[in-house]
Amino acid sequence: MSKALSLSAAAIAALSLLASGNGAQAETVRIGAVQGLSGAPAIVDFGESYLQGNEMALKEYNAANPKHKIEFIVYNDEANPQRAVSLVQRLIANDKVSAVIGTVNSGNVAAFAPMLQQAKVPLMAGPAIATDITAKFIDQSPSFIFRCSMVEKFQIDAMLDWGVKNFKKVGLLHGTNGYGMFAAGEVQKGMKERGVDLVAVESGAPNVTDLTPQLLKLKNAGAELILLFHDSLELVYRAMPKVDYKPVIAGNWGLSSQMVLNIVGKDSIEGTVMGQALDLADPKAQAFDSKMRAAYGDKYRWPVVAALGYDGMKLLLQAVDKAGADPLKLQKALEEINDFKAVSGTPAKPFGAKDHECLDAENVFLGVWRDGRVVKLK
Repeated sequence: MSKALSLSAAAIAALSLLASGNGAQAETVRIGAVQGLSGAPAIVDFGESYLQGNEMALKEYNAANPKHKIEFIVYNDEANPQRAVSLVQRLIANDKVSAVIGTVNSGNVAAFAPMLQQAKVPLMAGPAIATDITAKFIDQSPSFIFRCSMVEKFQIDAMLDWGVKNFKKVGLLHGTNGYGMFAAGEVQKGMKERGVDLVAVESGAPNVTDLTPQLLKLKNAGAELILLFHDSLELVYRAMPKVDYKPVIAGNWGLSSQMVLNIVGKDSIEGTVMGQALDLADPKAQAFDSKMRAAYGDKYRWPVVAALGYDGMKLLLQAVDKAGADPLKLQKALEEINDFKAVSGTPAKPFGAKDHECLDAENVFLGVWRDGRVVKLK
């Protein structure tokens, strides 16, 4: 177990033990998590933030005289697909979990989701965002693949609708890794559907240390808005002063992380736009944000990711209260939830037989950095 647990082993173990106070508990339910908790800072930022939300939801469940004892088993997949597959196999075969949560890397989810579907163990995918994660399985009867996270197509569609309405010249800068190429394809397809041409398309390798040449080409093309889908987000902000260029930057929800603000600075990131699913003007979201800041301090960096992790775990726990440890009954219970109270944009009835995304397109909106905080773009 000690090798499995990242972050605070004692804290996560305590979450499991806290549930034991109710003598009338029917059974112990094991929930497994596979997350990216080491490696590239962006991966760790996603993984830790989603797990923080999971932990908070479980802590609150345990404090409310719970019906079941929950054993939460957390493994670090290190953003490695082979390791992720091995860990999910372990969760299914050795740990006998009733459900699995995870992970950051969409490729990892694509690698292990078929195993969970075959084993008939529900997966709550997150914070991976590749568009087709649940769609690949939704026609299987039943599908065991659910998600509580951003969906790439939803945020790109919102961004493109806004972008073509407000800017005459739009450029694209993307990475050449799997995610960067996928996002670039989605953007180019979406722009074509809207009858608008990109004025420039530039790319950079994942290990590049300078994006100045790409920024110069975008400047020369007259791009007023740059759609940014490169993992090294900070390189764009570092390059802009070198070429005396200050376009509007818009990209995926990764741009809303406190870590990005800390790296590039408040003035540089001002006005940057990204996909969002947590409105911090909402009193429920404000209360959640305050609670997480009190619990995690400086380690709490990413409200929207933590909120979706919180809602994802709460959905599983609500289903557990109805279905117990039986994975088949859990799958059905998840689809039948119709009174869910979310802190994110997740609606009261998140799922159905043909919809396993907790967010729908209308629940995703654009956020913008204003004075050191992400607020809803008006």
